[in-house]
Amino acid sequence: MRSGFVAILGRPNVGKSTLLNAMLSKKISIVSPKAQTTRDSVLGIYSDENHQIVFLDTPGIYFGKEKIDSYMRKEAFSSAKEVDAILYLFDASDNQLERDFKIIDSLRSEAPLFFVLNKIDLIRPEEGEAYKTRLKEKYPERTIIEASLKDNFGLKEIKEAIIPLLSGDSPYYPEDWLTDKNLDFQAKEIIREKMLYFLDKEVPHTSAVKITSFKEIKGALALEALIVVERDSHKGIIIGKGGAMIKKISMASRQEMEKRWHRRVSSLVLKVEVRPGWRSRIADLVDLGYGGSGE
Repeated sequence: MRSGFVAILGRPNVGKSTLLNAMLSKKISIVSPKAQTTRDSVLGIYSDENHQIVFLDTPGIYFGKEKIDSYMRKEAFSSAKEVDAILYLFDASDNQLERDFKIIDSLRSEAPLFFVLNKIDLIRPEEGEAYKTRLKEKYPERTIIEASLKDNFGLKEIKEAIIPLLSGDSPYYPEDWLTDKNLDFQAKEIIREKMLYFLDKEVPHTSAVKITSFKEIKGALALEALIVVERDSHKGIIIGKGGAMIKKISMASRQEMEKRWHRRVSSLVLKVEVRPGWRSRIADLVDLGYGGSGE
């Protein structure tokens, strides 16, 4: 038995959550085509007869000025400490590598670092070779793994690279565990995912979700959640004409919860509250589960 921890890092929207979900063959991290979907580090546990790999899916690293941006950077960089390996993901279709170089040079970890060139299917072979050449010129000692994670291409090579580095000799978690996140956290993330899907980019990215009630009633789950936004106009968008949008978000969220948990969700009541500037106010960040401390 070999076991250990592997951090997944990279800029927003490079496929970190897609990698985690593909490794586990199960949806653990929420995904959307919009950047900065992941705000917290999410632990996913891959187990087979001979291995247990604990993956840490981290927020996309973005040098924004809001306190929540600082929180997400701290979450990502902290996850890179005391792990057996780090997988740093690149989007092969985005060649603005200076941002990646800034992040990589900011890492403070002794763990072996592997580069995963994701979305390789979106570029021509010669473009991929040019991309790898630029990486090798800057970091000649790094192994580069080509991948198209939405198609599961590259997963075998990633496992083969990290398994020899696992330092543990026994499982860290029961073999039937897939994540350490409780249902409250999963419910909050599912609601955020549906908001990202149904709403314009600015609205979900300036919103947060807090589960205010989670009960089991006659074998079914009943939830209440608060959606916090910064502007009255955003509240109106989320509610929608005649309450149509918030009903759509609630229904889609309930369906996702039932599919993921194999439990009936009898009700999900969503309320919306306006808190101007919540992303830079420590008291609100703490209340909404984002810690609030700086870097």
